Amino acid sequence: MSFIKYDDAAFVQKLFKRYYFELSGDVYVPERIEEREFGYFTFAEKVMIRHIGLTSSSELRQMLVEKAPLHVYHSAALYKYPRAPMDQKGWIGSELAFDIDADHLKTPCKKSHDFKVCRSCLLDYPADAERCSSCGAALEKVEWVCEDCLESARNEARKLLEILESDLGFEKIRLAFSGNRGYHVIVSDEHVQGMGQQERREIIDYVMAAGLEPRLLGLERRLRDGVAPDLGDPGWRGRIARQALQLLLSGDLTEIYELTGDRRASALVRDLEKLRGITMDKVPWNILSASSRRIVVSAAAKSAAAHVDAVVTQDVHRLIRLGNSLNGKTGLRAQLINPNNLDDFDPAWDPVALPMDEEVHVKVIRSGEIKARDVQIPPISGKVVKLPLATAVLLLCRGAATLP
Repeated sequence: MSFIKYDDAAFVQKLFKRYYFELSGDVYVPERIEEREFGYFTFAEKVMIRHIGLTSSSELRQMLVEKAPLHVYHSAALYKYPRAPMDQKGWIGSELAFDIDADHLKTPCKKSHDFKVCRSCLLDYPADAERCSSCGAALEKVEWVCEDCLESARNEARKLLEILESDLGFEKIRLAFSGNRGYHVIVSDEHVQGMGQQERREIIDYVMAAGLEPRLLGLERRLRDGVAPDLGDPGWRGRIARQALQLLLSGDLTEIYELTGDRRASALVRDLEKLRGITMDKVPWNILSASSRRIVVSAAAKSAAAHVDAVVTQDVHRLIRLGNSLNGKTGLRAQLINPNNLDDFDPAWDPVALPMDEEVHVKVIRSGEIKARDVQIPPISGKVVKLPLATAVLLLCRGAATLP
């Protein structure tokens, strides 16, 4: 979804320009900046300008102030000639990038808060509508993001960080909120930079638990002592055991069904009944039938896996959003976060970069609930209202409001 009117885009761009003029020193400056490609989207035409080479932090800040881009990116890759066409850049290596987006997660709230709008009539419609009933124009989708969406994305980032640090031993990890509905995790350890697409694919498979089978975990038809995963085992064996225990303790068949898609778990129903009331301090693998073990392992793996966009991680030429720049879909900052402080990060407070003490009138077509700093705004539909600047910009950027 884009801005409803040209004036909306021009208004927001002025505020972006002010942000970069006043706070460009807060924007992340990538290491080895002279070997990076930079790119940005313009406000007016919404076209991508790329193959930009910069040599210093001052050049980067000057570009941000002059262009005030809708979105701005830098390459995860290092090049000999970053200004050259792609096939002539001279690839040196690339950081390992992970993208977690709530839109790719199975959040139950998604269908309830997305909607569509008619840009001409300024009317809202359900997400499954195709055309405006008043003018017949094609409708445009507005993807709303709620607290549950953001918490689901945070949980995936939490799992990913634990796997990258504990299992794979990576040390140079950069974490950022996307400024919209997810998180970016960048690994810059030197030994990953020369990896090709196949090696990156193997890392994706590992963090997403692809290919894990009960027999590979010692959970074949007849169990032998000491072969089944235990809570304290390293890597995926321990992770599977811990998550399996949580699933069995909850006894929530619905959750297991949703994770595996297997609703033929009659044996598991009987096994859970056997376990009812039993105190469990480890996974009772021997009580479970072979088919139940297979289902529980599958559910535990899917629950414990980090769900990332595989295309992003495998792409050695990927452009990634510049840390602490503004996201043109929300006006929020793509906030850099200390990985150790992920649980303390507040997506309703920390990335709010535009003023909350200034206000502007906007015509709201439709909005969900908005939380920004200490302000909570209930859902609005078809009204002209006066809102704090940061929240008004969020609605303008999402195409859910326009200037009256």
